[in-house]
Amino acid sequence: MAMSCTDGKGVMDNGKYVRYKPEQVAEALERLYHEFPKPSSISRQQLIKEYPIIPNIEPSQIKVWFQNRSS
Repeated sequence: MAMSCTDGKGVMDNGKYVRYKPEQVAEALERLYHEFPKPSSISRQQLIKEYPIIPNIEPSQIKVWFQNRSS
C-alpha cells in the first residue's frame, strides 16, 4: 500500500491516518538540516508542504529545532 499523502496532513489514500514514530520525524529533520541548515521563514513553510512526514510540526517548532541543532 502506497503512503502517498493526499493533503499533506499524514492521511493515506484509503483515509487512514498515518502516525510517524519520533525517530522517523527526527531522521527527516536531520535530512532537512543537511540540505537546508538555515531555512528562511518561507523555506520552512515550503518544507512542511513538501515533506509529508512533518505536517503537524509548526514552522516555529522547526525554527527552534534548527536553532538548537546548530548550537
